[in-house]
Amino acid sequence: MKNKKQNFTNFNKRKVVSSILKNVVGISLLVFVTSCNPKEDIQPPLPDGAALNQRFDDNRANAVQEFTIDASTGGVITGTQGTKVTFQPNSFGLNGTPVTGNVTVKLIEIYDKASMLLKNKSTLGMRANGDKEVLKSAGEFFINAEQDTNNLELLEMASVESRPIDFADLDGGMQIFRGDDDTNGNWIETDEDNDGENDNAQIKDGGGANGEFATYNYDIGDFGWTNLDRWYNFTGPKTQLYIDVPNEFNQENCAVYLSYDGEPTALARMDVWDTALEMFTEHYGMIPIGQQVHIIMVAEINGQLNYAIQGTTIVDGHIEVISSLTPITQPALEALINGLP
Repeated sequence: MKNKKQNFTNFNKRKVVSSILKNVVGISLLVFVTSCNPKEDIQPPLPDGAALNQRFDDNRANAVQEFTIDASTGGVITGTQGTKVTFQPNSFGLNGTPVTGNVTVKLIEIYDKASMLLKNKSTLGMRANGDKEVLKSAGEFFINAEQDTNNLELLEMASVESRPIDFADLDGGMQIFRGDDDTNGNWIETDEDNDGENDNAQIKDGGGANGEFATYNYDIGDFGWTNLDRWYNFTGPKTQLYIDVPNEFNQENCAVYLSYDGEPTALARMDVWDTALEMFTEHYGMIPIGQQVHIIMVAEINGQLNYAIQGTTIVDGHIEVISSLTPITQPALEALINGLP
């Protein structure tokens, strides 16, 4: 990273100056400590990383929809946003044996950028070699089944059908990616049918008065998180992006995301913290130069959601400075995020 340091002198000296000032202030406090007013020592509320993660967890828990299905006959469930999941008869199992009676099927469906961010399910994919790049999503889904206190297995393939999509918005390159609650959006291409190839979503006529809608369809062989995605392929020059946040923030107490303009479901979390520069960044310098984006930062402070949203156009060696955050309600933030270009 040493070859990057010369790029920072012209863009941002705040971190260096802050470090110098901290030393000066420390010496001054030793000299004047006897004259300090105790009231001046009161610190403002600090960002609470545990509370932010709890918000993400609560948002996912609150999004769970539950359905009852007879395990012997199977059936179809339909989510509030139009997602359909079809289960074959005798396809719910425990320790490899089909169960009987009613089972509870759980579903989370995510189709918009605000839901991705506030449930911490960004569209960051992991290549086979470990490289991470942003994805474009056509929907993220959590599907599980329980009986009593037991998590069940899926013994036969289940079919997933997305909500209806306008034909004008269809993308034939969507593939199936897998993730879990601990990946925070690091999705991996999957081979659900074990044929040695990554699975592609199929497009099916979804109806409409004039046949103008279609759906994405795919099969799953295991319960958990799946994501309809394709890689955000960009052939032009790319660069590393740095996000300079206020001094009290770091990777432990806030979250920073990169929203791609013109892509309603391309949202990557800036999940790398450069300890030397004290800035957020991404993995391999994969941000397209000339791309218009919005940087979104969220934190929990004194029980209140806080945010910053800044639009910019990526330049070579880009550094984006976020100077402050503003309190906001979650519904208001959702509206702002989903209203981005």
